[in-house]
Amino acid sequence: MTSDSADVVIIGAGPYGLSVASHLADRGIGYRLFGTPMHTWRHHMPEGMWLRSEGFASNLSDPHDAFSLARFCGDHGYDVGGWGVPVPLEVYCEYGEWFVEQTKVCVEDTHVLQLSRAGRGFVLDLADGDSVAARQVVVAVGLTHFRHVPAALTGLPSELCAHSSSVRGGIGTSGVAGEQLQPSTFAGREVVVIGAGQSALENAALMHEHGAHVRIVARGGSVTWNPLPHPLDRPTWQQLRRPVGGLCTGMRCWMAEHGPLAFHALPNRTRLHLATSSFGPSGAWWLRDRIEGKVQILYGHETRSARVEGSQVSLELAVDGERREIRADQVISATGYRVDLDRIPFLDADLRASLRSEGAFPALTRHFEASVPNLYFVGAAAAASFGPVARFVLGARFTARTVTRQLAARSRRTHATPAARPPTTRSDSLRTS
Repeated sequence: MTSDSADVVIIGAGPYGLSVASHLADRGIGYRLFGTPMHTWRHHMPEGMWLRSEGFASNLSDPHDAFSLARFCGDHGYDVGGWGVPVPLEVYCEYGEWFVEQTKVCVEDTHVLQLSRAGRGFVLDLADGDSVAARQVVVAVGLTHFRHVPAALTGLPSELCAHSSSVRGGIGTSGVAGEQLQPSTFAGREVVVIGAGQSALENAALMHEHGAHVRIVARGGSVTWNPLPHPLDRPTWQQLRRPVGGLCTGMRCWMAEHGPLAFHALPNRTRLHLATSSFGPSGAWWLRDRIEGKVQILYGHETRSARVEGSQVSLELAVDGERREIRADQVISATGYRVDLDRIPFLDADLRASLRSEGAFPALTRHFEASVPNLYFVGAAAAASFGPVARFVLGARFTARTVTRQLAARSRRTHATPAARPPTTRSDSLRTS
């Protein structure tokens, strides 16, 4: 039995889920949005972090582009977010709260346990014991379920090896909700960070600055550092040759940002290759001085195996065909995320079996619709269909506008059945800040 119904249900209240909800509300389309606003940003990113993306590339999307990060910072007296001025994580989380308040997006702070098909629609079982029927569903789970840990580390106990998304609080190394695991936790300890991207470099810098003895293990022979932002007042010919984009500077970056539909038209194999290989590991320009000469980086080292010895971890590394062993009190796997439909826990087995995939990504139409009608995937899960811009907040504007147009068209065709209004009286489950 279901206690309520909705025209559209959105699963996930991160930048993509909030943006889609804002656009739906503007069109008067009934929706329900389940999740904790900005949960991943609040609980799975390190305290003291700065955003790698420029402020103008980090906006949540509303239909009238009225509630940008720049406006929030200006209204609240924050001297950040301008060109070449990084945005602290805490400010960005405040911006997310402000966006919800300004757009009056309705968020129900509960999570979905199971999503199943029911005729032409769906049924969602919620953690609060409720069930909801929906005509259309948008899955906007971000990266939460896609943390990647190399096989060599998976046998280690959770108290000795954590994914970098645990270095914040919320879910700690033991997996216990509410445990605080912050960079200051590692003061005086020997820490090895696996990886050479932004997450690895920034976690290493923060831990070092809090008194940890940190080493970075990198497979490559160098770290790729993003360059200083190009001046905005460059000559016109330079701007045309290397346009400034939200992902980076250059024609390749501009195409990735402005050509998601062109990307969708590429052959499947090409799209999948580009989605998994483009915009690889790199570090922000403002992080370089905090790493070089301060944190040791073991270049060209590949982690082969790991075992527990006493209270430490012994890592076996391969370098230039030779074996090397190092020890640490704590290993941080800053090895990113890999989208995999099978790792979304709330997808019912029958529903999952009905979904056509491209690699481990869902196969999507030009409107973000999956092979199961009325089911949509946005954010990182859409990267194989629309390109690397879907992995960044920058892609929220295109996504929200595209998905909303399709949902609105579907809603008009099924107008004979009244759509549910967003809940406004269930104060026990509604969160708007």
